[in-house]
Amino acid sequence: MRIDGFFMDDKTQKERLEQELRFLKESFEAEVISKEEFEKGRERIERKLKEIKQAEKGQIPEKQEPVKEQKKDEAVEITETGKIKLRVFQDEHHETHNHPGAETEQKTEQKEAPKEPAPEKPALAGEQKKESKLFRYSAVFVVLILAVFFSYSILKDTKDVQEKTAKSNLVAVCSSNEDCRQEGKEGTCLEPGTKNAKCKFKETPKTSVIVLNDKKNCFNCDSQRVLSIIEEWFGDINAREIDYSTPEGKGIAEKFDAKALPMYILDENITQKPRFEQFKRLFAKKYNNYALSEDVAAANLYIKRENVLNKLDLFVIPKDNASIRAEENLREFLENFKDAKFDRHLSTDKLAVELGIKNFPTFLVNNRVKFSGVHSAETIKEKFCKLNSLPECEKSLSRSLV
Repeated sequence: MRIDGFFMDDKTQKERLEQELRFLKESFEAEVISKEEFEKGRERIERKLKEIKQAEKGQIPEKQEPVKEQKKDEAVEITETGKIKLRVFQDEHHETHNHPGAETEQKTEQKEAPKEPAPEKPALAGEQKKESKLFRYSAVFVVLILAVFFSYSILKDTKDVQEKTAKSNLVAVCSSNEDCRQEGKEGTCLEPGTKNAKCKFKETPKTSVIVLNDKKNCFNCDSQRVLSIIEEWFGDINAREIDYSTPEGKGIAEKFDAKALPMYILDENITQKPRFEQFKRLFAKKYNNYALSEDVAAANLYIKRENVLNKLDLFVIPKDNASIRAEENLREFLENFKDAKFDRHLSTDKLAVELGIKNFPTFLVNNRVKFSGVHSAETIKEKFCKLNSLPECEKSLSRSLV
């Protein structure tokens, strides 16, 4: 990022761009965005990251024209002894003009040429000495004038080159509003992409976010990751977590027809945020608020489903490598937990569609809490035993993947 024409190492911007790239990938994998939108967003983020890396290395971005190498002043010559010698050149546009000192030298020569002495009046020695002194003084004066003239020319050319170099090093402070970021403020880029570009900031109110959650009955319902993403989108937030088991929580769940937790409800203020249009389709407007979709919210607790103790379901894709590995690692768990009620489902089964499961393999514990991925037998046991109490929970299973 640039401030007043100079590079600024913005580690915070780099981290946020990397975090946005990770979320963009997850949104694409969850089929929340199209491939075209994913590629377009990724290209923009990677371009920003590349500019930051170049700034860290002290490089000029590729889109800027490189500073032309300053030409060596041909009017100066450094001799082998280290002395500076001035060269005199005629101006190309005034080739017919005489050398500045030529006329003076010519007049001097004419002046010092002694007249033919008359035989009867020979020249005096004193007069010859006087004329010789006058010639030397005139020559010294001409040399001094030339030295001052060329010294001024050299200094002027050096100053012009320095000014041109400084101008060529200038890069636009911002090219879009996204380049103008400041803690607790909303930035706008004025005259983007030009040498007069500048960021204008104004105070912005924090975005209010209600997090409806039930951590007591959900081991997989942490909200910090999603809250950090919302803050990346809309700036500072004021988050308030409400327990689903309380009367207030029950009322909110009923009002917003919550099916899974955690649920994130944002106030109408987000419509005024610069990036709202970019993420608008990830929200459902309800009353004067906006609820984040279940897929993006990583909602893992199905609150309207019956709690069935010691129940474990696995959702897989036939002949899928990850699904096959998940089943192989699950085998040790099932051999030890004989009382566990296990069912296997395909990605096309009615239950998978009903729950909106899009990532495979996915596990469902006690008919309510889900978690995805390939896990070791020990990890599956730990998650299962967070909601169930069986004697087998005291056993230690394999921690390595098959």
